[in-house]
Order: sequence, then C-alpha cells, then structure tokens
Amino acid sequence: MKNRFYGKYYKFISDDNYVLAVIISHANEGDMLQAITPEGSYFINDTNSIIVNNNIITFNVDEPNLKISGELTLGELAPLKTKVMGPFTYLPLECKHDIYSMRHTINGKLVINGTTHLFTNSLGYIEGDKGKNFPKKYIWYNSVTSNTTVTFAIATIPLFGFIKFKGLLCFIKHNDSEYKLCTYNFGKIVTINDNLIVIKKGKYKFLLEFNKPDGHNLKAPIKGNMDRYIKESITTSTKYKLIYKNDILLEAEDSISSLEYMWD
Repeated sequence: MKNRFYGKYYKFISDDNYVLAVIISHANEGDMLQAITPEGSYFINDTNSIIVNNNIITFNVDEPNLKISGELTLGELAPLKTKVMGPFTYLPLECKHDIYSMRHTINGKLVINGTTHLFTNSLGYIEGDKGKNFPKKYIWYNSVTSNTTVTFAIATIPLFGFIKFKGLLCFIKHNDSEYKLCTYNFGKIVTINDNLIVIKKGKYKFLLEFNKPDGHNLKAPIKGNMDRYIKESITTSTKYKLIYKNDILLEAEDSISSLEYMWD
C-alpha cells in the first residue's frame, strides 16, 4: 500500500556468540534488505540474496563490504500466547508491532566475510513492524539467552492527530513462563536515562542497566519512505532483573543485547 511499510527482523546467534540481524522490508521504494553485524550495518542491493522458504533461510550475499553464504534451518517458533498490541491492535497507530518468535533454535552454517560460524541448536528471534512511520522517539531492546528472552519498546505515540502518549510494550519469556508489562495492562515507565530503564506493573518491577551505545546506521520509514536513519547496536552489554515484591525472579547479564536508543 502507498505510503506504508512492512518489515520483518530476524536475529541469529551462532555457537561462538556472533550476532547477525537481517531486516527484510517493503516500502514505497520497493523491497529492501538490510543487515547488521558487530562490525557494521549494510544495505544489500540484491534483494534475492537472502531467501526465506518456510523454516529455511538461504544466504548468497555478495556485496563489496559484506559476503554471506550458507543456509540456516529454524526450529519451532515460539510466539507469545496473547496479541502483542493487545487492544491497541484496533487503534489507528502510525506503527504496529508483532513478535513471531521469542526464541527458537537455529541449525546450519554461515560464512560471513570469510569466517565460518556454526549454528548447533543456537538461538534466534523474529519480530515485525508495519504502518506509516517509526515513532519519532523510541527505545527498543532485545536479549536472547539460553532460557530467557526479554524484548521491549518504549515510544511516543500520536493518536487521532491531537493525542500523544508514552507507550510501553515489554515481554519476558523465562523458561515456560511469560510476563507482560504493557501500557494496556497498566505497566508504567518509572525511569528512563542513558544507563537505566525501570518498568513497573503492580508488584512486578523490571530493571535494565546499560551503557548507551553509538550503534550502526539503519534505514527506517517516514510516511512509507525509507528516508530516516536510526542506530542499532547488537553487542550492547546489559544487566537486567525482574522482581516480584522483594523476590528476584530472574537476573542476568548479556554482552550481545540489541539496542536502539532514539530517545534524545
């Protein structure tokens, strides 16, 4: 549709903790491929060089600064048990979010710029966005470890042309348990600064500690045109904990977290 975009974000973590993210999108300009590694971000000219066929993803990227070859097989996807956007699904928002898999296995092999990375029941994550624009101000975070996935988005949300509010989507999957701290179920943002984010919902509290990263450039939509540059890091060191009353339900560190900090 004119002046609208659709994008899907795939995250791959190899056996040696090398992270690759791929964004497959469609906007006014047509189909687009972007990739991000610890070394940099890349706009891929050949949109057929990464093919997704059900649970098999084939890579044949041959760009001047990025070469990827190989094939990965995804295991059973693990979407959330409920709608990501909740009742916000039915509002005319500028951007709507979805999560296709909080955590799944990956098997296969990739050769990235001459280095071989093996995937043996390694971990992955998939989400998507659609609409007209990315939010003007937002923070997006994702961490995938052996038994826990944390992902959240905080954004300024315009609605009906005259309302603006601070929206929150936060999801935590720990083993078989899911925790949801969102605006629509009375989740609240308590603290936002360059090193700490605190979210509360009832007697639950989630704390994220980090150092604000510089990140690498990626293209993002404005009225369906990929005219905006955002920054993402996929090697941000973070610490987080989830507390219920005075009990720590989970606590972890992750040196390969993904973070887009567009809040300034």
